[in-house]
Amino acid sequence: MSKFRFAFILGAAIFLLMGCVGGSTPEEDLYKVLEETVAKESQYVDVQKPLQESEKKEKELYSKIMDLGMKEFDQIVKLSDEALENIDKRKEYIEKERKSMNQAKDEFARAEEYMTELDSEELKKEAKKLNETMTERYQIHDELTSSYLEALSLDKELYNMFKKKDLKMEELEKQIASINEQYEKIVEFNKDYNTKTDEFNKLKQDFYSKAELDVKEPE
Repeated sequence: MSKFRFAFILGAAIFLLMGCVGGSTPEEDLYKVLEETVAKESQYVDVQKPLQESEKKEKELYSKIMDLGMKEFDQIVKLSDEALENIDKRKEYIEKERKSMNQAKDEFARAEEYMTELDSEELKKEAKKLNETMTERYQIHDELTSSYLEALSLDKELYNMFKKKDLKMEELEKQIASINEQYEKIVEFNKDYNTKTDEFNKLKQDFYSKAELDVKEPE
């Protein structure tokens, strides 16, 4: 059972516009919304390391169980219970991640108002690309987390199966195949999500440049 999670996120820029007098422009307002969106994804970043550590722990528990024979059934049950607790923790991390991304999605929704106020047709086209790409990114992330939660449910079924003395090998192999298939879907969603994040970051930087905003991107 191979698990893959990657922490690809939007990078926050530093706004260096100097000498601004009076009210802000639509470009500046849009910038603020985009960077606030990044800030609201912070919990996504926070859960990545503990989530990956939990995945590593689960892989170790799974390997130990598979190395044991039925004569060591009590040990199998003990390790399975540890794995089930691990799954609950991973579910909590994913729920936190989803909450963070939903908050960021709500923040980003404010951007459309400022996009319509842009005077330049070229900037409006760039902003439209930004909006479409970010919308797709959030949709993919939602599919990614839903798939991950489904995988956790399958994992949970597996470890409960390990606690059955009359477990048949055919039944076990079928469950493992379902789990592997689910994680393959997760890997594909992850690739799409990372690609869309890279695409958005490039579009964002292009927009800042064309809007002549004095912005320094993080290294």
